[in-house]
Amino acid sequence: MTILKVIVLVVGIPFLTFTYLIFLKKQYYLINGFESACKTGRKTAAEILSITKNTVLKGFTLPKIVWVQENEPEIWAEVKHILLPKDYPRFWLEGKLNIDYSDGASTLLFDMDNKVWSQEILNVFNVSRDVLPDLVESVEYVGDIKEESANRFGFSQTVKVFAGGADNACSAVGSGIVGDDIAMASIGTSGVFLASENRPLKDYHGQLHLFHHAMPNSDYSMGVTLAAGSNLDWHKRTFAPEKSYDELLDNVGDISIGADGLLFTPYIVRKRTPYIDSNIRGSFVGIDTSHTADHFTRAVIEGITLSLKESQKIMENVAGKSFSRIVSVGGGAKSKIWQQTQADVFATPVVTLKAEEGPGLGAAMIAAIGLGWFETFESCTKAFVDYTERIYLIECNVLKYKELLKIYKDIYPSTKNISSKLVNFSKAEDSSL
Repeated sequence: MTILKVIVLVVGIPFLTFTYLIFLKKQYYLINGFESACKTGRKTAAEILSITKNTVLKGFTLPKIVWVQENEPEIWAEVKHILLPKDYPRFWLEGKLNIDYSDGASTLLFDMDNKVWSQEILNVFNVSRDVLPDLVESVEYVGDIKEESANRFGFSQTVKVFAGGADNACSAVGSGIVGDDIAMASIGTSGVFLASENRPLKDYHGQLHLFHHAMPNSDYSMGVTLAAGSNLDWHKRTFAPEKSYDELLDNVGDISIGADGLLFTPYIVRKRTPYIDSNIRGSFVGIDTSHTADHFTRAVIEGITLSLKESQKIMENVAGKSFSRIVSVGGGAKSKIWQQTQADVFATPVVTLKAEEGPGLGAAMIAAIGLGWFETFESCTKAFVDYTERIYLIECNVLKYKELLKIYKDIYPSTKNISSKLVNFSKAEDSSL
């Protein structure tokens, strides 16, 4: 019953980091220019990167603030405080304004080296420090649930509240990513390859996201594929709607590595790591009359996994990382053939979680450590996180995927201009209607 008690006690809710900050009355789509050069006379994207360690993207908090300042100044004039989504219900429950470091690092307002709000960025973009909540560690006790809230939910005892963390930080904790030799490959709607980082921070030059971890004095890097499992979902809906996912993958193991010369790039909703390109589109390359539906399915799961491999390669090349195992979570963890594909593509043994509870388990573990039930995240992980037996890499498959990755990486530069022309052609057609 220990876990159930922790879940009741934790109110540091994990939440998607890149989401709406302030309710916007108008459609939000006018920030693309911010990504490439920020604003004339203000900080350049390179200067923001040097402070925040993250490439400027419109999904972060700062571009949203600028949009509100310029498009809805009457709303901005009334803003007294800014909170990310998980921090509002916590404020509502216990009455204090806080944000943990893992979420603070995702705002483009945060100085990663010094772990403070960047006064330099705040000054340039006319954001008062007073509107930002105080920064706290994820495990920090921030108060008790107010009497009014306790009565509403029927709590008869004092309920302590802890800061919690960003969704990927909590997911990493719940997957046991608390050491240097283990990484997480998450294949949900989007895909994430994530690993812990030690200080001094490695300079990824914006190729990866770099955020503070839910663990005190720890950070994590991650690469993102905007469409991961959503590629397989699209593939199934479009070409095999009558099949279950198990049926869709049933015969994939009978198809050779590389799908007999068929490659897929999973860019159906653009790409982030390592190519930040809003115009790139997905593609099947190498189609011939010998390819069956199973070839296309194998190409899809290989393309998704190769995309995550690019993030792993950046970690290896820049930070010299080497992993003893990779924790596979999400849809890719539910298929034996996909588990083996990951082990072979990543050239690293893969494990899955016996009970996958997502970021919620990580939030519960944060509360358990905050309560003093465990002294370290490592000891907490031993109590909460159980893995399946390892799926070991197959050496001959590793060599094949190493060669296939070289071909895969040639596709983006070869299709970049074509994709851009097609996007422009499509826009021209739409405008003529």
